[in-house]
Amino acid sequence: MKHRTKILSAILAALMLASTAAVGASAAPAEPDVTVMVEGAKVRFPDQQPVIKNDRTLVPVRFIAESLGYDVEWDPKDHTAVIDDGRIIFYIGTNQAIIDGTQTELDVASELIGDRTMVPLRVVAETLGCTVDWFDTNNTVLINPRENDGSEMSVFERFDQSGLFWNYETDSSEYLVWKDNYSTLAEASNPSNFDSWWIERPKDKSNLENQSLDCTIIMREFAKDDLAQVKDMFYTIYPTKVNEAYNLMMQTVTGEIWQTFYSEDSEWYPRYEAMPARSGTFGTYYLDDRQVEMYCNNTCTRLTIQISEEGYEHPEEPRILTEEEIEFYTAQAKNNYCLELWGLE
Repeated sequence: MKHRTKILSAILAALMLASTAAVGASAAPAEPDVTVMVEGAKVRFPDQQPVIKNDRTLVPVRFIAESLGYDVEWDPKDHTAVIDDGRIIFYIGTNQAIIDGTQTELDVASELIGDRTMVPLRVVAETLGCTVDWFDTNNTVLINPRENDGSEMSVFERFDQSGLFWNYETDSSEYLVWKDNYSTLAEASNPSNFDSWWIERPKDKSNLENQSLDCTIIMREFAKDDLAQVKDMFYTIYPTKVNEAYNLMMQTVTGEIWQTFYSEDSEWYPRYEAMPARSGTFGTYYLDDRQVEMYCNNTCTRLTIQISEEGYEHPEEPRILTEEEIEFYTAQAKNNYCLELWGLE
């Protein structure tokens, strides 16, 4: 009996171990599929696919460099991958690299995975004169060469490349609307449909004060999904300052930002009855070499995010508000904005 009990105990222990192992295996998160596109064309990786390590995308160095038109050499003596005759040198298995002749410590180490040399994608692409955009919604990386003068491809066109939008146009503007919200292009472009948010670009900028305007994001609703989708766009606009930009957006929506107004507005705002309060940054912040200009109308039923080209600064110095004005306009916003309607405080 004792012998039989020991056998049963061993079997039960084995079953428990097997069950635990099975749960552990099923609980292990699968690596997300990452799509890499160069100038709108998908890069094919025949064996080892891109992986994400420490929030950085690692790719097989040969395929990405050759997609951008550069050769890669392998130095077995120094255990390095060399791109464009030494413009970039990765020390494989470490986070050390030489970028344009400067010793650099990277955020993530290059490494061998599946017999492929994997290196951080952004470092390669940006060093070789490209913009790099990450879209968290569909795990897509876009790479586009800059122009000869160093200027970037239009942000609007890069949004369009992401595959997340329906694109349509009218006589005056082009529009991008979130694809998952509509079944067809005809539905997405129907003016009677209510858009929670969209992106637009004017066809004619000749009458605009800001000739460097790229495009504009406009929000009419502030549900959790809408906010997350717009935040995904910030990875293109403010790639290293996403959270800071998002926090500024939320402060704008909740009426907590009142630093300055442009001179053309200042003559009206002190006359409290003449113009309702509106919250916003008004171009007084700069993140990743790009002006941040966000503002809400008086009832918070419309948030406008102006996206200008890199390096643009408003030519006039905005007027600084007094503490009294800031306190007044914040109180106005709290009283007027329909924050409860969108679950905001």
